[in-house]
Amino acid sequence: KIPLVRVISPEEAIKWVKKEAEGEMFWKIFSGTKKEKPWKESLEKKIDKAAQLMLFSKKIIALTGAGISTESGIPDYRTDFIAWKKYDTSHFRYENFLRSEYSRMKYWEMSQDFYLLIKQANPNPAHLALVELEHLGKLLGIITQNVDRLHQKAGNSPEKIIELHGNELTVSCLNCGKKYPRSLIYDWIINGVKVPYCIECQGILKPDSVAFGQPMPYLASKRAFELVSNADLLLVVGTSLQVQPAALLPWKAKENGAKLIIINLTPTQYDQNADVLIKERAGIVLPKIIERMKELNLYIKET
Repeated sequence: KIPLVRVISPEEAIKWVKKEAEGEMFWKIFSGTKKEKPWKESLEKKIDKAAQLMLFSKKIIALTGAGISTESGIPDYRTDFIAWKKYDTSHFRYENFLRSEYSRMKYWEMSQDFYLLIKQANPNPAHLALVELEHLGKLLGIITQNVDRLHQKAGNSPEKIIELHGNELTVSCLNCGKKYPRSLIYDWIINGVKVPYCIECQGILKPDSVAFGQPMPYLASKRAFELVSNADLLLVVGTSLQVQPAALLPWKAKENGAKLIIINLTPTQYDQNADVLIKERAGIVLPKIIERMKELNLYIKET
């Protein structure tokens, strides 16, 4: 890996690689061995290392983000593909949703598009791998930033899943708390209702996902903190760890001595702290890690 600030030409790149090799040879004199750099490890070696860490862990927590669901056809909000990018995002802010019926109408237009994506999506191999990890008795819980409920749809126990940002599959009245199935509200809107209101008290209805500027759910946040504090391994899957406060959970896990495995296509602020860092699609890598863990476990039992 060559620092971009040092590369001004192909010739300069060649010089950098040569100097790096010379530096490694120098320090080898004192260490006696040449330790392979984590980012230069083969994918197979990383999978093997992750499987070993998970095999000998008893309290694994998975922290999942949008990246695990993109493989199910739900694009990341930050990508240019998203259909709701055509909307004015100022209407998605919680304070605007509360004070303006027009903002609520624009919010529901966007939310209808998103609900259709979620409704049609199915769990992918990464979701199913976490189900298997639970069946193996290794998974203490899942903390997800996703609102699609694909973990539940895949078969993970609902009580093990903490929805840090809520979900899009249920709707609540902000006044009396009455809950509605999202399918019912969807039908109201496609049949001409511009802004739905509670049939009990005429209060404002809103999907149970956390909007921009809306307070985080207290109980879910408390449970997530407690789980991470007691974990011996945190498995980060499909999140760039940019959204606060969820982005600080890996730091809390490491502070308490937990191992850290990161599976994500893009860099995160915790890459240098990871015990295993894999930049590959979760749907490809996670099932392989689980299979390798089972093979290792079988080998240990036989010997």
